[in-house]
Amino acid sequence: MQLIRWREQKFSSIITICMVVIVVLVCVRLGFWQLERATHKQQQLASIATLQTRGVMSWQQMLKLPSNWNKTGLLVELTGHFINDEYWLLDNQVYNGQVGYDLLALLKPNNETHAILVNLGWIKAPLSRDTLPKVTLPKHAFTLTAQIKENNLTAFSLESKTNNIDLPKRVQTIELNKLSEQSQQLLVNFMAYRQGSGDAIGIPHYTAVVMSPQKHHAYAVQWFLIALACVLVAIFASKKKDT
Repeated sequence: MQLIRWREQKFSSIITICMVVIVVLVCVRLGFWQLERATHKQQQLASIATLQTRGVMSWQQMLKLPSNWNKTGLLVELTGHFINDEYWLLDNQVYNGQVGYDLLALLKPNNETHAILVNLGWIKAPLSRDTLPKVTLPKHAFTLTAQIKENNLTAFSLESKTNNIDLPKRVQTIELNKLSEQSQQLLVNFMAYRQGSGDAIGIPHYTAVVMSPQKHHAYAVQWFLIALACVLVAIFASKKKDT
């Protein structure tokens, strides 16, 4: 009988040790992943800072850059006309605690065949989801300063369904190919986020790096502390059991 009880206790101890080891390894791995993310964000911020030392470039200057050069972070002055009624409302965008939409519109720079998708900023959502905000794009030539984003354009959205009554104006993700098909317009393979203060069109709120490297470091410390706590609790429980 005692042998059976001893085997059960031994088996229980092995299971406990395995669980503690797994939890600790997962926490440590998550901690190192956060450190990797912090390094990536630091490199991204450094790259953007280097690009922005060039100042605000013209559209023509930007187009002369090598085609294989990532333009993310460049500040560009755009002048052109918005294509009438070619706009979309990116769903579930939060600004100062309020839910709304980001207004996406097509701007065709002067003397260009391709248009560029521009995020004009945040606009407040009506109380009912059955109603969309009223959007009026400028009819005249419009000039804006924008930050370019290339690659990884897809934006996360909480909603996965769209009502037929507002399709295709309300969108859940940014997909240039689909927007090009819907509008029947040729688009460049990057987009622009308007910079500056808000106005009747929208409130620009784009930041290239949402979570700072410091926050990733803080999360890494938290995961390492959780791993350490698991080890200490396991040791304390083991000693208490032995006594």
